[in-house]
Order: sequence, then C-alpha cells, then structure tokens
Amino acid sequence: MSFPPRKKITLLILAAALALPAFAFAQTAPAETPAAAAAHSFSNVERRVLADGVAEYFFTVRVGSGPYDQIGLHRVVKETAPNVPAHASRAVFLAPGDIWNFRAAFLTGAHPIPVFLAQNGLDVWGIDYRWTFVPASVTDLSFMKDWGLEQDARDLGVAIGVARFTRAITGSSFGKIFLLGWSRGGQISYAYLNGETQVPPGLRQVEGFIPVDIYLKTDVADFQAKACQRAQGTEAAIAAGNYAATSGALVQAIGNAAVADPNGPSAVVPGFNNRQTGLFVGEATFGLLGGLEPVPFYHFTGGTFDANGIPSGLLYSNEADLFHFETASAPYQPNRELADADTATCGQVDVPFDDHLSEITVPVLYVGAGGGFGQFGVYTTTLLGSTDVSTHIVSLAPVRIADFGHADLFLANQAESLVWQTILDWVRAH
Repeated sequence: MSFPPRKKITLLILAAALALPAFAFAQTAPAETPAAAAAHSFSNVERRVLADGVAEYFFTVRVGSGPYDQIGLHRVVKETAPNVPAHASRAVFLAPGDIWNFRAAFLTGAHPIPVFLAQNGLDVWGIDYRWTFVPASVTDLSFMKDWGLEQDARDLGVAIGVARFTRAITGSSFGKIFLLGWSRGGQISYAYLNGETQVPPGLRQVEGFIPVDIYLKTDVADFQAKACQRAQGTEAAIAAGNYAATSGALVQAIGNAAVADPNGPSAVVPGFNNRQTGLFVGEATFGLLGGLEPVPFYHFTGGTFDANGIPSGLLYSNEADLFHFETASAPYQPNRELADADTATCGQVDVPFDDHLSEITVPVLYVGAGGGFGQFGVYTTTLLGSTDVSTHIVSLAPVRIADFGHADLFLANQAESLVWQTILDWVRAH
C-alpha cells in the first residue's frame, strides 16, 4: 500500500504517537496522550535533504509534563519521492554520547555515517536526549536533579518503539532493529538492554547491539578507582545543589572562538590561540578531565604537537569538522546521569541497570578506537550472555596519544572504509 506524501507524513507522526503507550510504561512522568502527541509532533516535523535521494526527518515526542520533557527523533532514509521514505528491511538506531545531540554526533561533516548507511539501504534513526533541549539561558536546573542514566535508557526505549511503529506504518518492517550506542550512548544502551532482558522476548526491540568505544564495566583497577573518584565528586556536586555539568558550554565556547577568530588569544588556555585551544579539546581531551580520564591519553581526534607540546594539527579528521562538532555541544548534562554511570563502573555501590548483563544475548559488534577506549571496551562484552560477539578496533599509531580518536570514528576522512563499512557489513550479515 502506498500513501500520498502529505498523508505519509501524517501517518509517520501518528505512528509515533501510537507507540507511546506501549513503550512508556517505565516512565516516572506520564507521556502525552496519542492525540496530543500527534498534534505536537506534527507542528514540529522537519524534513531536509542530506544527499541525492536521502532525507532526514525530525520531530519531537513528549515524554513527561515538564517544559523540557521531550525527546527528539531523527530518521535518515532513502526516498522514492519527496516525503516518501523508501522501504528498508533493516534499521539501525544511533544513540549519541556526552554533550551532543544526534546531528552534532552523527551528522557532522560532508558525508556522515547516517547518509552512508541510508545510501546502502538501511533505515537510520537517532535520539536527542531530553537534556539536549535545555538552553544555556536556564539557570534553575532543579528539574534535572533526578535525570539519571535509567531515565535516558527509558527514553531510548520509547524512541526505539516510535521508530518501529513508524517503520511499520510507512511500509517497512515492524521487526526488531539494531542499536548503536557511542560513548555515553553505549552505556545508556547497555542499561536499556539490561532492562529489556526482563520483558518477554516478544516485546523486546533490539536485534543486535553495536557498542562504540565505551565500557560500562572494567577489570582495570586504576580505571575503577578513577570512576569511584569521579562518582564521589559528582555526588558531592549534586548534594551541593549543582544538578548539571557545564562542560558542554565550555566546549561550545571554545569551538565558537576557534571558528570566529582562530588566531586570537584564547580566553581559556593562557598562551594558546583559539585554534590551538580548539585542537586541544580534540587531540588532548584527557587534559580537560583533571587526571581522571577513563583511559590513558583519551582523546576525540588524533593529532600532532609542536616542540613545545602545543597542538598543531589533526592526523585523521578535518579541523573545520572538529570545530563545528565543538560548537554544537549542549550546554548542560545531568550530573545524576554522570554519577550513575561512574557508580556502575566503580562497582562499590550496587546499581539496578547492570544486574542482568549476563542475560543479554543479542549479537554484539564492539567497535573501538586506539586513542579512545579501544581494547579496554571489550571487557564489558565478556560479561554478556551473547555467543555471537565480534570486535573491530581501529589503531593507526604505535602510541595512544597519536592514535585514532574517540570521535575520529565518525569524523575521520577515512572513517567510511576504516569503520562504517564494517558496521554495514555486520548489520547485513545479521
């Protein structure tokens, strides 16, 4: 059955609304009624062409009664005509990580991964977590006090449900879809899958899991100890009434300065210009983490340094893409979410969202970067019940500080051949 373009869009939004009652069962705040959700989403739907024959659809879905209790849904898909998504038998859902929404994390650059996957026949979806909608102008962040990792995991489940219903009503399969979680999005995905093990198989939504450059658990004592310290510090901040981290606002300001006045003096790092500071965020990310980085020499983008140790350029990605990536940071991220994740890694306090890792049995492809979590992310996959586990780690330099970085996985000039083709091949094989 085919529908005219206008009706097709209406059905897409209606499908999103109908999905809410089925998948919002775990929400602490009620989702909108189907009629209200449909009306709200229709008023916000956007469509834009990303490449020849490929478009992105975006709309928001209410997941609570507060002003920022909404999530964003993105669909990147081939079209048979404007506003008519092509049928696709396979779909993959992308969950971004710290301080970035879907577009910043996955649609930065001239030919980003959602476009590549869509051009190769996949139906690509993604989420904007509710905290990415909170503007810097908001000063009372008390509503974020309890916005933890489990809330993001529940929102992810709602979003996946919306995607499945939308696919079904627009002519594609209602079947399970693949889940790719990058960075913190990987930890959120682990938490979601942990919870999904406790519902009947017929209600589960994920066909296979692709954790990208992240761990939830580690067997390295030093990493555990640093996670404990991070958790303690964040819990102290929460107790003092500081409910949100503002690292995104800092990164955004650094990126804006690097774009607007690259040779001007940095207001953040004395002795650096704005370009060098923007590069520092990418190639020496560990320097921003107060000695509590999750892995040694952790960085977003592999780069070079001059004789004085000042960042001088990137090895794998374009500077312009890195700086755009930085400018798109969300100003706030909930401290409760950060504390929850570090508490799970620390392992000294029990958390509910890692109790059933051994019951996760979906196929798994772990993808890592030698200058990011790399090989250290494999350990969490050994705790799962999955018997089909593959690993793909991109390492291009003999020393970690110069190796392929955490964000190079999506920004690098050769990311398509080094990373994305492996992901595509794995999804097709499963």
